[in-house]
Amino acid sequence: MAKILEKGNGFAVMYKEAGEDSEKTAPSGMGVLYRLDVPIAGLIAAAAPGSGFEVVSKKYFLICTGKLENDSGTMEDFLYHDPRSNRTFPVKKLRKGVKEAKLSYEVICYDEKEDLSFVSAVLETGRTHQIRAQFASRRHPLAGDGKYGSRIKCPIALTCGELTYKAGKDGGEKTVVKMPDKVWPWDLFDAFELPH
Repeated sequence: MAKILEKGNGFAVMYKEAGEDSEKTAPSGMGVLYRLDVPIAGLIAAAAPGSGFEVVSKKYFLICTGKLENDSGTMEDFLYHDPRSNRTFPVKKLRKGVKEAKLSYEVICYDEKEDLSFVSAVLETGRTHQIRAQFASRRHPLAGDGKYGSRIKCPIALTCGELTYKAGKDGGEKTVVKMPDKVWPWDLFDAFELPH
């Protein structure tokens, strides 16, 4: 059961454990505003219709293999999700079932000994397996993501770790950082000096 971190008039911000279905995390009378893949832990927001609650931005944190060529940048692709294999692939041009995908990223640090990068990412589009597929297609699969080529044996090192939202018609912005600290994948990220 997802843990409610913040709750207000017609909305809730929750921490979803890895393995939970996003669609089943919403409190009664609310609907989830975006999904996280079942194996991914992180922040989920839910709201009732007409609540005035709005997600302004989400920041994801991940650990991927290798050193990225640039410390920051954007990734833009045409992505196709194959429902039979439940995998997403970059393709060369738009066609039926293909969607544009874009994210921006920033390398927080690189561990030369382990050849792992700790990265933050902000999605401009929300496609199925987008972060996983875009990093893997550049030969930087997420740690633990065997579906996309990782050889590291661990849960997938990806989380929605920061959420900025507006609550109510006159509400200001507020940032929520995922809590509690000592849960997967935060415990792995702690080795990379997670910014709080």
